[in-house]
Amino acid sequence: MKSGYIELTILGIAQDGGVPQMGCSCHNCVAAHLDYKLQRNPVSCGVKGVDGTLHLIEVGRNIAHQLNSWSEMNKLDIIKIPNTVSITHTHLGHVDGIGQFGKEVANLKKIPFYASHSSISYLENKGLLSSFDINTVISAKKFEPSLDCGFELEFIMVPHRDENSDTHAIVVRGANKSLLFLPDHDDWHQTLQKNNCKTIKEWFKILKIDYALIDGTFWNEGELGGRDMSDIPHPTITETLEHLGRREEGDLEVYFFHLNHTNPVLNTSSKETAIVNSLGWKVLSEKQKFFL
Repeated sequence: MKSGYIELTILGIAQDGGVPQMGCSCHNCVAAHLDYKLQRNPVSCGVKGVDGTLHLIEVGRNIAHQLNSWSEMNKLDIIKIPNTVSITHTHLGHVDGIGQFGKEVANLKKIPFYASHSSISYLENKGLLSSFDINTVISAKKFEPSLDCGFELEFIMVPHRDENSDTHAIVVRGANKSLLFLPDHDDWHQTLQKNNCKTIKEWFKILKIDYALIDGTFWNEGELGGRDMSDIPHPTITETLEHLGRREEGDLEVYFFHLNHTNPVLNTSSKETAIVNSLGWKVLSEKQKFFL
């Protein structure tokens, strides 16, 4: 780890169902069943503070595997439980590992948990937060998850199917650089309007970030074979590329993640991945690290 930097590690890049997804025989899922190296975890990341503390963002069903992998990458002799947990919202793949902190599995207590008021209310009503010390997050307010961790989190509200709770992006602000973590939102028009911006690049500039990890759930609107996708709104990668255009000198680095199991950019050799790369943008990889 670079001296004076915090280390953010990508623990999952897939949409809530992961890859392979239950009951699916698409090319990506069949390939992942045959080769475990092609399997992808639901979206999550871990942040290591300058004081060595570990902070988890999103808690999917593969949490055991992800914490083991993260501990191995940190060269720890034991699998380390995170010092804090934060979530963006309460849709399935972002919270369905929370129960594993409870008495049925790890039997943990008083782990600081950060989320919006509506997210906490929803999860408390389901009896899922008994292992945690609850901290309600107010939108656009910066806070340090622990003493001397060396970074701040900033929750930014975004529109996204808020049937159970509201939804936030999270900006991780280190002493040197900052990163936007935006796995889910409905569309760019609503998100930009909510943040009083006209373009994606303008919003990124206002946020004062160096990296943007953004919703790339679907490649295009025809990806699900004729299914009406209005009940699962996300900006497609092709739409976002039209907004972004070609990366120019001075632009930040943008990575697509939260990839549905059908998304062709899961294949690093696909023509769709080549299109993203040719415009100067990137597709996120699991175990990728950012130093902030």
